[in-house]
Amino acid sequence: MPSGVADRGSEDHSGHGARQETPSVSVVIPCFNQAHYLGEAIESVLGQTFEATDLVVVDDGSADNSFEVAGRYPGVTRLRQENRGVAAARNRGLAASAGELVVFLDADDRLLPGALELGVEMLARRPHIAFVAGMPRDIRGDGTLIESSRQPLVTEDHYLRLLENCFIWSGSSVVHRRSALDRIGGFDESLAAGDDYDLYLRIARELPIHCHDAVVTEYRRHGANTTRDPGVVLRSQLQVLERQEPQLRDRRERQACEEGARRTREQYEAALAGAGGPV
Repeated sequence: MPSGVADRGSEDHSGHGARQETPSVSVVIPCFNQAHYLGEAIESVLGQTFEATDLVVVDDGSADNSFEVAGRYPGVTRLRQENRGVAAARNRGLAASAGELVVFLDADDRLLPGALELGVEMLARRPHIAFVAGMPRDIRGDGTLIESSRQPLVTEDHYLRLLENCFIWSGSSVVHRRSALDRIGGFDESLAAGDDYDLYLRIARELPIHCHDAVVTEYRRHGANTTRDPGVVLRSQLQVLERQEPQLRDRRERQACEEGARRTREQYEAALAGAGGPV
């Protein structure tokens, strides 16, 4: 078992032993003023048991030395742009990368050592799957572990369940097929937040996805997280769900979307009230 990856449980090993060409994997790291964490993110990619084909860091108009930090690592492709948001940075990195499979690693997160290897293996056994998503665990700003609730494991009706709630807590835990990303047009750059949630919904509506219970990433919780601004997340997630409404196919999906909007308002309006913000 790759180091740093949790027990894979009872996986389907049909086709085990068949000779398959190893796919290429790209890792894209969008970065905005995260120079103090960026080195750890890069090193977590360089320390993988499965070597990435390329690693692209996109400096999204940082005021710190993020671009210089990325330059300390030979072989890392550095790109710099005016601040356009994380979705635009992810799309820029996607366009500049070459792998058949793609991981979008946030600059303040870390991959566990076997994350890429496990993602490649799972996609190889499921050629019809658009992406595989694993589990994150929370860490503090200093990298120490936080005891926290575990992400739910969803094994069926993924689109319906995503309408009810974004059960993928960290985009860094997802290994995508480039062909699926190309098919749905990448990330929506008009969204202030929730562009990853929007992407999952658009993919899962058209293509099957797979979730597993291995911990593959470390999600850093600190004051600069976008998710710390409940007002931004509330507006963006409601916008994401509203965009799904014209495409809902039956009563179950409509009810799920309504439930998702209700849960979103309940969660983030409570957070806003606690912070003294407008609700």
